[in-house]
Amino acid sequence: MIDSGLAAFLEGGLSIHLGTRDAHLQPNGVRAAALRVEDAGTHLTVYVAKVAAARVLSDLRSNGQAAVVVCRPTDDRSCQVKGHLVSVRTARADERAIVASQWDGFLEQLALIGIPRATTEGWTTWPAVAIRLRATALFDQTPGPGAGAPLS
Repeated sequence: MIDSGLAAFLEGGLSIHLGTRDAHLQPNGVRAAALRVEDAGTHLTVYVAKVAAARVLSDLRSNGQAAVVVCRPTDDRSCQVKGHLVSVRTARADERAIVASQWDGFLEQLALIGIPRATTEGWTTWPAVAIRLRATALFDQTPGPGAGAPLS
């Protein structure tokens, strides 16, 4: 589902937002620090700071539905991956470097658009939970005429 080019974009240290909804269709969301595309593009693991994950985890355990939006702040290229929950676990120590590297890339992107690191360095990313999703649909979310179009 997710080809290697799109996987490279998604794992490129960008803005990542995980969205869910509760039983009353009320939205919840959280900033994710990193993600990995796995199993030849059929699954992804999204890393969310444990301190910020409670509401989305409750929704995911209730209905399993999620949407992950990845955006590159410097040009607004954006992609949405819809998915269904497979599992939740505590992120392992050997995954911390992935989280730190992608988070650093995100902070660099913010610096390029004028948001200095001094204002973002206090954001918490660890310890993290690893949320594994099965990708079910992909959409272009880049502003412009193709926004909302399915990606195949």
